[in-house]
Parts: sequence; C-alpha cells; structure tokens
Amino acid sequence: MKAIHVHEFGGPEVMKYEDAEDPLAGAGEVLIQVRAAGVNPVDTTFRSGAHPLSKSLKLPWTPGIDAAGEVIVLGEGVEEFQVGERVFGAATTGSYAEKAVLSVLQTARIPSNLSFEECASFPVVLYTAFYAVVIKAGIQPGQTLLVHAGAGGVGSMAIQIAKAAGARVITTVSSKEKGGVAESLGADIVVNYREEDFAERCIAESGGMGVDAVIEMVSAENFDGSCRALKRGGTMVLLGAGTGKSMVGSVTYPPFYSKDIDVRGMSLFNAGPVFPDMIRQVNHLLEQGKVRAIVGEEIPIAEAARAHEVLMTGKVAGKIILKV
Repeated sequence: MKAIHVHEFGGPEVMKYEDAEDPLAGAGEVLIQVRAAGVNPVDTTFRSGAHPLSKSLKLPWTPGIDAAGEVIVLGEGVEEFQVGERVFGAATTGSYAEKAVLSVLQTARIPSNLSFEECASFPVVLYTAFYAVVIKAGIQPGQTLLVHAGAGGVGSMAIQIAKAAGARVITTVSSKEKGGVAESLGADIVVNYREEDFAERCIAESGGMGVDAVIEMVSAENFDGSCRALKRGGTMVLLGAGTGKSMVGSVTYPPFYSKDIDVRGMSLFNAGPVFPDMIRQVNHLLEQGKVRAIVGEEIPIAEAARAHEVLMTGKVAGKIILKV
C-alpha cells in the first residue's frame, strides 16, 4: 500500500508519500480500506515533534487519526462488524494511508445518509466536542454555552451538540464568512472577536450574570477573557492553546478564583471508558440529522503537506479531508 511517512520531526515538508507495509488487524480490531482521512491540529503537533507524546513514536511514522472506509479484514474475536461494511473511527496505525487498523471500541457504522468524506471529518472533532459539552461541561437545557472558534472542527460540532441538548449557544469567529457557517449550525449569537470584546458581549447577553460554561480551544489568548465571560461557579472546559499558538499562557488570578470558576482539562486519549456510550449517543444524533459535517476542503493524500499548510492558516471553515 501507499502511506504518508514521517522519517524525522519538522515542518509539513517532512511528510512523504511512499510505499509501506500493510498493517495487521489484531484481536478486537478491523483493517479498513481507507477512502478518506481527516486532518486535525493535533496531527501537526505530532508531526512537528511539539506534542508531549511525539517522543514515544517510532519513526518512520504515519500521521492521522480520523479514518473512514470499508472493512476488509476482521481481527480475532470481532463479531460486531462484517467485511464490506462502511465504517469510521480512530485509526491506531495512522489514517494517512490506503489501509488502516481501527479498534472496534472506537469504530462506528456509517449511516446510509452520509459519505466517507463527511464521516472522515467526525472521529476526533465530534467525539472531542461531545466529551467536552456533554460529559465535561455537563450542559443542560436552558443553559448558555460559549463555544470558541465556532466555524472550526471541534467548535462546529460543539455548537450542534449543545443545541441538540437544548442549550443557548454564543460562539466566536474571526470573519463574516465563518459567522455565517456558525449561524447555519444553530448558534444563537455570533461574535466576531476581531471587532468586539467577546466577554463583554457574553455578560450583556446573559443579563449581566455570565455564561454557564465555556468550551475553550484557544486558551493561550482567551483564558482571562473566558473567565470574565463566565458566571460565578461557571465551568471552563480546556481543550488546548490554539492551532499554531504558544503552549505557554498567563493567568490573571481575579476573576479566576474570585468567581469560583471550575476549570476542567480534557483529552480524548483519556476517554476510553466512556467511548462505547459516546459512540451510541453520537450515532443517534447523526441518524436523526441533528449533527452534520462541515467539510472545508478536500485534498489528495499525496499532498498531505499542503493540507497541513492550509490548516495552519486558519482560513478554512470546517474540516480538511484527505482523499485516499
């Protein structure tokens, strides 16, 4: 098969499309013929060597987590799927390849109304958003949630999941175009953070109280503002510093502690115990049409380096997909 290989950490140019050995499906796994793969910000940090887990990778390494395709081999003990079924999930062997191995525990069938490309956009961002909004933030009907980067991968999913849960959603964007995307997903209030103070707008839109929770993806720049936007006793779910942003930020302690703000870090890598239930609930939302994919651009897998370059510009609304 063909796959993207990283022989040394560095910029996008270190990714090479070359021959590779077919991966093998072990017990509790399936091997799929990959039709489409999603590109995520975390892929760029692993590729550059900036991710804390990069040092544990064995080179050459194949990037990518999101994968969608057809089952071609069943591993030992697998009874949940059949050869030929369309599935999507998290690849354990790297999804930037013609074939990839998926763990059955993190694999779902593709609903008949969705394409490979749409479902390749889901695994990381959809499950991350669900984990953040439903499990970590515990959002309830009638509550108000601030979602940063509402036109991005995780943000676009978070808006839809929060609306399905009956919440009111305020979101931040950087352009009129991205604002239109967020509105189409159901966001109640869209704030262009380049033109106005999002924290002040959140306070005004909540009657001076502040929002119930914040899904924070750009903490390197937003942490203090998100604290100001929250009500007393509010919850901030911290997903990351922001694509291409510094991993080091600063905190102005008031209002962080004076408002009894509950800051909850999270990583999808730690969600193993709740994954089966998340898959069940998420697929129910997909089948009901309450969550839809936002595919921003499709790029051939051989041009994975360009896909990373496009992602880092932050100008594409939705998910970048590699066509395999």
